[in-house]
Amino acid sequence: METSYKNAFRFVDVAQALLKDESEEDTKFVAALNSVIEQINDQREEYGKKVVKIQRKHAAEDKFGCILRDDRGNYRFKKDQEEAMEAKIDELFNHESGIEFDPEYVDEESLPSDLPKHARKWLVGFVIAPAEVEQTPAEKLLNSLPTTKNRQSNGE
Repeated sequence: METSYKNAFRFVDVAQALLKDESEEDTKFVAALNSVIEQINDQREEYGKKVVKIQRKHAAEDKFGCILRDDRGNYRFKKDQEEAMEAKIDELFNHESGIEFDPEYVDEESLPSDLPKHARKWLVGFVIAPAEVEQTPAEKLLNSLPTTKNRQSNGE
């Protein structure tokens, strides 16, 4: 399954907070959280490398083409290049297929009874299977109508 770095990193934050609250029990839920966290954390370094590459590409250069750095070793940027860099990093962070992982879905009975709703929404797609969206009555009707391959329009 694929998701954005934003969603994946948010899942890790929520999952780690839940793991702190969970007792040391070895449950299906805890195992699933740890499995998906591990998969995502394995790709964090790759994300960091991509960010550095974007920063380097947009960094200011001197007249010899050498990258300029400040006293702390950070890249320096011209205003327009910094704005372009920030846009590229935002695009990378929010791109829907930025990170790939194998979800570890657990059944409803394996979820903690005190799982907060605000946390639950961040677990969907990672350790909680997404609910199938039910079709509206109009969509059901449209899908039930017969179709023909050769539709005629405008009286032709």
